[in-house]
Amino acid sequence: MPRTRAHAACQDFHRASEAARRDVLTRRQMLTWGIGAGVTVYAATRMPTGHLLDAAAAEAAAAPDAPVLVSVFLPGGLDLLDTLMPLEQEGVLRDLRGGVSPAAPLALGGTSLGLHPALSRGPGGGLKGLFDRGQIGFLPGIDYANPNLSHFASRAFWETGMVSQQSVSGWLGRWLDRHGSADNPLQGLSAGYGLSPTLRAVKAPVASVSDASDAQLGMWSVWGSWGDAAVDTYAALAQSTPSAAGPAAAARAARLAHTVSDRLAPLRKAKDGTDPLAGPVTYPEGNDTADRLKVLAGLLSQPLGIRVATVDADGSFDTHEGQAATLDSDLGAVGEALATFQADLEARGIADRVLTFVWSEFGRRPMANRSGGTDHGAGGIAWVQGPRAMSGILTEYPSLTDLDAEKNLKVTVDFRRVYSSLLGQWMGTDPAEVIPGAAQFGQVPLVRS
Repeated sequence: MPRTRAHAACQDFHRASEAARRDVLTRRQMLTWGIGAGVTVYAATRMPTGHLLDAAAAEAAAAPDAPVLVSVFLPGGLDLLDTLMPLEQEGVLRDLRGGVSPAAPLALGGTSLGLHPALSRGPGGGLKGLFDRGQIGFLPGIDYANPNLSHFASRAFWETGMVSQQSVSGWLGRWLDRHGSADNPLQGLSAGYGLSPTLRAVKAPVASVSDASDAQLGMWSVWGSWGDAAVDTYAALAQSTPSAAGPAAAARAARLAHTVSDRLAPLRKAKDGTDPLAGPVTYPEGNDTADRLKVLAGLLSQPLGIRVATVDADGSFDTHEGQAATLDSDLGAVGEALATFQADLEARGIADRVLTFVWSEFGRRPMANRSGGTDHGAGGIAWVQGPRAMSGILTEYPSLTDLDAEKNLKVTVDFRRVYSSLLGQWMGTDPAEVIPGAAQFGQVPLVRS
């Protein structure tokens, strides 16, 4: 079961935590409307509200096979060398790491690399099984030039798609601003509590969903007759058409909340416990990442017009100490969740139109520290998975005998090159619309036709 290791992660990691950063984002930069237990909608203040979610079903019907991009974030900085071990450099790695690395990596056919043994957990042999079936493409050495090893800064760069200190929208939010709908908040989903900064848009409405099956209009911390009265008052407000700016904004918010709640009404759990979002695959229990992916898979199976989605994985990959045990537990749990998610998409018949991109904000140093862990380093790991993912090792693996000036792994692929590839090859749009200077980064093949 995933565990929180407050003692093992650095203070910068806690400063960049989901709760703290999303609280700032929510309070200062977005308007939010609660839709009961499980859904929150985020939108710009001038968002039109005349039709709102009526567009969702129409969009899904017009493009039933529209590609969906799922971004999964592994917080803390996942270590490349232990996740995807260079077997031809194993002697050098042993000298650098001692007993930190796993004892029995799983050899990947056709490569000189070995996968962490925990990634064999889950249906069909886990992520190892997906690789064997040609449904995973690994991206070793991913980062950016002169990497900033702060969790807060580096994560922000990945979320915005810009190596800049400016406060800007998320890279997938910018894509929605250009290619999304003005009426459908479900086009961009964060599966969990709070909006991922990756989806932060300027004008396109987006949403966070933690439990869509329980989505109904309600007032937090208000219940009984008082709660009923509050909901009735909110309903009346939604029907009003005030002319003053303040009341008009409140009425728009109320209408939005009601339309989202109504749109998701068929997805609520029945009184007998029947869940219309339930699929044919059983997810692992006690696994928060699996719980979020389960909700997402159910929503993807519905005609909601979802185009992009984000999931923050559970666990801490800021492995300054006890790295071997942490990866066995937390990486194993994430791998099992991702393998189950892929099996669920396959069983629902929608896997061909979903591509999942898994990433972390940086890698770890080649040399172990004195606490059985590794410190912040460059040259991390990411991967794409799905039936249409280009399979194999898609980028150059860094050398352990040719380190940079800081004795870190050299970066072999810029993450913005990967983003440009996802936008161009999977979403079918011009990367330059979203990634500044996209042409200079080029692309790496990520998608099979």
